[in-house]
Amino acid sequence: MREYISEKVKNTTRYFQFGNIEVKQNGPVPDDINIEAILKAIENNFPSHYFKELKRVEIGHIDEFDRRDINAVYKDKVFYITNRQDNTKDLMDDIIHEFAHHIETLYPEMVYSDESIIHEFLRKRQELNFELRSEGYWTDEYDFDNLKYDESFDNFLYKRVGRNMLRMITTGLFIRPYATVSIREYFATGFEAYYLGKQDTLESISPRLFDKIEEIHNYNQI
Repeated sequence: MREYISEKVKNTTRYFQFGNIEVKQNGPVPDDINIEAILKAIENNFPSHYFKELKRVEIGHIDEFDRRDINAVYKDKVFYITNRQDNTKDLMDDIIHEFAHHIETLYPEMVYSDESIIHEFLRKRQELNFELRSEGYWTDEYDFDNLKYDESFDNFLYKRVGRNMLRMITTGLFIRPYATVSIREYFATGFEAYYLGKQDTLESISPRLFDKIEEIHNYNQI
């Protein structure tokens, strides 16, 4: 009976408050993950304007995650995040990453209009191209000036080049390998680093991106 009740509790839909928005949990997370503590930690470090127009957060597994091999997605100002998390850090990473995409939606002109991070990203893309060619990879069929996500480019990086080589080539150039795939992910991975204790590293590797996130963080104080 005790096991039955425990299982029912785990699978009961739970609700949390997060910056005055609703968080809905469908399905259990590992026992060592404290969702309330994670949400409170993020809320305490984020300015209130980050929550503007955010409708809700849903934690649970949906088919799209399996189809696209992802753990989270931002759609229509809602965060959808899988409950199948390995640990606290993974869940926190996913929530903060989707906040970055929300910020892009809220403040697109502030993020991109001065083109400071676009220029920084494109310069790094050209350096990436040079490093790949130096390692013997043929890159002429790919547009390294393309700011948008391109599946064929992603496949080239992660399947042909491979994660280990990509990590080696991008060390000191991008905050992490996934930052290479598009300008949006360049911003989002930098945003993650800023709020996950890697501010000094981000400022050293991507100073324009660091400055941009600082500007957005302090927006309401200007």
